[in-house]
Amino acid sequence: APLDAIRGRAGNGSTVRYALGEDLYGRPLPPQLLTPAADLADRHVEAGRNWSHQGALSLAADEEWTLLVHYTGKRPGVRLDGEELFPVRPGAAEQFAGGLLGTAPDGLTVRRRTLTLAAGPHRLAVFAEGGARGQRFRLRHTTNATRAADLAEAVKTAEQAHSVVLFAYEDATEGADRSSLALPGGQARLIEAVTAVNPRTTVVLNTPSSTTMPWLSRTGAVLQMYYPGQEGAAATADVLFGDVDPGGRLTQTFPADERATPVGADPLRYPGVGGRQEYGEGVHVGHRWYDAQRVAPLFPFGHGLSYTTWEYEDLGVRPARDGLRVEFTVRNTGRRKGTEVAQVYVGPSAELKLDQPVRALAGYRRLTLEPGESQRVVLDVDARALSSWDPEAHAWVLGPGRREVFAGRSSRELHLKAKAVVNSR
Repeated sequence: APLDAIRGRAGNGSTVRYALGEDLYGRPLPPQLLTPAADLADRHVEAGRNWSHQGALSLAADEEWTLLVHYTGKRPGVRLDGEELFPVRPGAAEQFAGGLLGTAPDGLTVRRRTLTLAAGPHRLAVFAEGGARGQRFRLRHTTNATRAADLAEAVKTAEQAHSVVLFAYEDATEGADRSSLALPGGQARLIEAVTAVNPRTTVVLNTPSSTTMPWLSRTGAVLQMYYPGQEGAAATADVLFGDVDPGGRLTQTFPADERATPVGADPLRYPGVGGRQEYGEGVHVGHRWYDAQRVAPLFPFGHGLSYTTWEYEDLGVRPARDGLRVEFTVRNTGRRKGTEVAQVYVGPSAELKLDQPVRALAGYRRLTLEPGESQRVVLDVDARALSSWDPEAHAWVLGPGRREVFAGRSSRELHLKAKAVVNSR
């Protein structure tokens, strides 16, 4: 677990405290709210047996609740005022838990439902089948009050700390769209509250793709770890403590605003109109759209910081047999070893009468250099990278003539520029 890895790396001379920022799994239902009394905190149904409960859930005031069911076998039926709260959904929607974790730490499957409940009694019916192997299940809840208590405890812990590592998460799956580019649940509110009392906060994102960050300016740093796998905890600790340089680079653009994306202002592109969705951006996908529209992203394609500093110099471009040969020097100008990903982009051909991007990635090279060390980077840009698709000819067509070539650290941080002639075949 990341907490164990951080404690282990911090050493005996440090104190690492933990606070829950947002309860994703819920608390047991208060017994006094159930009539007749029922133990729904953790029940076991034997194989071949069924278990059921019918009664009332009574609230003293109107309140927003999130009800959660945890289970190991066939999903228990939970009906509130006659409505099934956790129906089995078709296709990928059944596997998608709305961006929050779908499995509890002990392996039970989790489903959630948030609703506003009025004061007074509500009819509650629960039915669970033991099946062939038996079943374990529990019914839990969170409320505005429990969320506020968790947030207050996290803020208190952060206020007393020298520095904070705050982990944020979003669950995603193939075949289902994310409902938003924002962090799900109350995580944005948690980040804002914690950074308000301790700006030395590093937010670690275990998320699938680009995320909007209205809270970015309040943080000390953001570490994008995606889904790092079984060695993720150790890798996260290595980067946080500076044992390794963060050598990854973004493979997509992070927008500053959900509306400022290739599909953000066009409902025909997303989510579609009348059951029809059009992919109308043509060649201007990803960072190419931001470049063409001159929209400033939050973080550009290819972006990534380093614990050292880098200098690019002496760009040379010349025609090669099958395209262009690009050469330049990258120097580690800092005081520690680091990893850089040098990137080369090419501009459009004025002689090619096809729609072309402002710049397109043509190649990259990953370098690890000692302090003061430099390396000459040589990249061959082949004819395919200098070509555009002609839909009428149904073929790739080389873009001849004078082409601009850029080298740098990302699609928006291009230190060097040169021009070279691409010869027609």
